Amino acid sequence: MKWFFSDNDGGQESGYHDAGVETFKGDFYSYLARELIQNSLDARHDPNKPVVVKFNAEDIPRSEIPEVDSLASAIKRCAEYWDNDRKALQFFKKAYELLRENTISALRIGDYNTTGVEGSDVERNKNWYNLIRCSGSSSKGGGEGGSFGIGKNAPFVASLLRTILYSTVTIDKKVAFQGVAKLATHANLKDGLSQATGYLGGTKGSAEREFNDIPERFRRSQAGTDIVILGFRSDQEWKNELVFSVLENFWPAIHFSDLEVQIDDLKISKETLKGLLDDHAGKAGFSAHLYFRAYTNHPPVDFHKDLPILGKTSLYLIEGDPELPKRVAMIRGTGMVIYQKAFKSPLRFCGVFICKNEKGNKILREMEPPRHDQWDANHPEKGENKRTESEFLSFIRECIKTLSPAEDSKIINIPGLSRFLPDDQETLEQAFNENSTETDQPQESADRRPKPQQLVGRKIDPKRKSLQPNSTMTGTGKELTEQPTEEGEDSGAFHEKDTLLPGQGTRIKTEIGGPGGNGRKESVPISYRTFVTNLSSGAYVVVVTSTEKKEAKAILRINEVGDDAVRTGIEIRQAFILGGELLAVKNNAIGPIALYPGCPVRLEIVLKDPTRVAMEVEAHEAD
Repeated sequence: MKWFFSDNDGGQESGYHDAGVETFKGDFYSYLARELIQNSLDARHDPNKPVVVKFNAEDIPRSEIPEVDSLASAIKRCAEYWDNDRKALQFFKKAYELLRENTISALRIGDYNTTGVEGSDVERNKNWYNLIRCSGSSSKGGGEGGSFGIGKNAPFVASLLRTILYSTVTIDKKVAFQGVAKLATHANLKDGLSQATGYLGGTKGSAEREFNDIPERFRRSQAGTDIVILGFRSDQEWKNELVFSVLENFWPAIHFSDLEVQIDDLKISKETLKGLLDDHAGKAGFSAHLYFRAYTNHPPVDFHKDLPILGKTSLYLIEGDPELPKRVAMIRGTGMVIYQKAFKSPLRFCGVFICKNEKGNKILREMEPPRHDQWDANHPEKGENKRTESEFLSFIRECIKTLSPAEDSKIINIPGLSRFLPDDQETLEQAFNENSTETDQPQESADRRPKPQQLVGRKIDPKRKSLQPNSTMTGTGKELTEQPTEEGEDSGAFHEKDTLLPGQGTRIKTEIGGPGGNGRKESVPISYRTFVTNLSSGAYVVVVTSTEKKEAKAILRINEVGDDAVRTGIEIRQAFILGGELLAVKNNAIGPIALYPGCPVRLEIVLKDPTRVAMEVEAHEAD
């Protein structure tokens, strides 16, 4: 065996920043699990048994890695040739030092109940050629997961050597072994240049296809494929990160008994799935347990429809729990969660949309970009799948509407009301009644006349509880707070730095520190609205708009205003920002939250003790 880097022979040079590898940088554990498991599911052999994928970390003695000195020499020449590129120089120096150690860290990913990778080094229509020898090409079709030939670059991101070893056994007992290194153009030993990609194998880097010629450590006895990532970029959390990714992305395939995953000694199967989801339920950014609940809810809230373009599809929903993210997990035939789509609704909910039929699965796969994390109406060509997107989004929206109780109240036009309501220009989703037109209901003309000037009042010092004359200042506070009468009505109006007590010509000056702190913080001028959405659970919506001229990081404090105008802090159990982001809460303080001039921020809060209250919102600069 030899490492073979073909002569560049006047061709284009390739630097360290390989486009295919760069695609998967960032949360590479997530991409690693998504791409490799998806490939294994595409190669499933017996449809009555699950595909099994095993991740095992190991330390390989340097002496057991074929031609390690030759690889180290190529990496050293890369460092010398690209000494003007700081990142490239740093990477190749570190890789060279790593190859001089006695043992090399590695991650072996092996799959079972798969067909192995079929084809020779020159059969362009077979998987082996597209996996090893070709860039940006795939022989997959139909409803299979990968379709660009780019996902095979994901393992290289996890390698500190940019080097992967492949070993496969096919159903008909054919074997193949190959090493691939994605480095950079470098000087060869003949005073010329070598290409960036090198191959470990026989003549001119051809794959080894005799069982006894494959190094013993990398031989397989069962049909399937091993991918060995040399120089595995691991840390103390690598197992947890992979488990997190597998649960988030593949809980449907595992629940359908299509997949089992083993990460060292931890097995993720249909039998262990629910327990593992519950164990991860409290982790930041983890939401798979909520979608699993939606799919397995009893009795089910499910909808099934044969759509004109996509064919048979299904949607499963749950609603009411304050922690639900108002999103739908979008899933197709492979059982992988492609992405999570946000939808507008007056109720908190989450759902699962599934399209498993062959026709719809093929269309949706074509709408996915190389990372398979979206269904894009403008992919593969601009506007090509607009009708498809409109079809499944309309189906989902119509189903979500059924969760809300029928509207039996009449619409009343109240002249002058618009003077007390801020402009709310949220654009994350359409209004919930998306099919309504401007003529569906009476329209109110904007009334922006200034409110009458308030009488001169006295300023109250809350520490001394005494009145002091304030003849130099008029009462210009912006608050007119009313007790709500029905669920969903406003319980607050406009508020700014100082607030005007209803029916009185006095102003209260507030000096409140941030959450957990005793120091006084500068007020941030805001306007806001509050209204209750679910009285039994204590759920309220608070819409806050900064009237400052610059961006501010603010702590919001929520107070109850009693009949006697006494303000007391309200204990808040949870707070969310629109879209499901969980916010830090301490007693009645929320934040910090970024406020932008004139941009409404919609919060959804849940009170510790559900009750109907009139609210006041104060904003102060965060630490």
